[in-house]
Amino acid sequence: MTILKSDLCNFGLKFASFGTYVSKQTEFITNFVKNFKPMKKVALLFVAVLFATVTFAQSDLPIDPKTEKICFRKVINTVGSQDDVFNRIFSQFLNTYYKSPSTILQQNDGRTLKGKHQFQLDNGDPVKSKWPWVTYYFTIEVREGRVRYTLTDFMQKTQSSHPCEEWMNKEDPLYNPIWGSYLNQIAAFAEDWGQQFEKSLIPEKVIEEEEW
Repeated sequence: MTILKSDLCNFGLKFASFGTYVSKQTEFITNFVKNFKPMKKVALLFVAVLFATVTFAQSDLPIDPKTEKICFRKVINTVGSQDDVFNRIFSQFLNTYYKSPSTILQQNDGRTLKGKHQFQLDNGDPVKSKWPWVTYYFTIEVREGRVRYTLTDFMQKTQSSHPCEEWMNKEDPLYNPIWGSYLNQIAAFAEDWGQQFEKSLIPEKVIEEEEW
């Protein structure tokens, strides 16, 4: 069997889908490896990564046992007084991460910040305006020596909103393999949000002016 360049391109593209599509890709890779031995290790690595990604998307997203909703929550130790930390969060995170934090905040009492925002998910369409939107709520609670953030209530922004937890149901008659990719993107978004937030908690260095 002869492997053409076009076959190799198709091989890469076939890994764009997730979920139930994995079994078909496994069969494809098996046949590919048999006929193109130099790529055997690479192909097997792709399979391992693919299965790990699908498993993470489908079963490892954090679920709040009380609300049964996807929920990313973390407690972080802080340096400085509550007022200093609160002001630092506002100036170094909210004012930089969001274009207009005052329009998305629903609560700001000096100790707790609650807001609602949205982001897009990549569905592979070359026209970005066709990518789906997801809304979410964030809560930041400041206590003495620690801060807790929560990201939850992820909703599909359509004519009638639907919880993103629906994408985890592989028994749904309308199940689409791309739902696994959407869940992965939500997890990646939450991870980036958390990293940016933690960076904002680091006190700025005070530069002492040199005496003349």
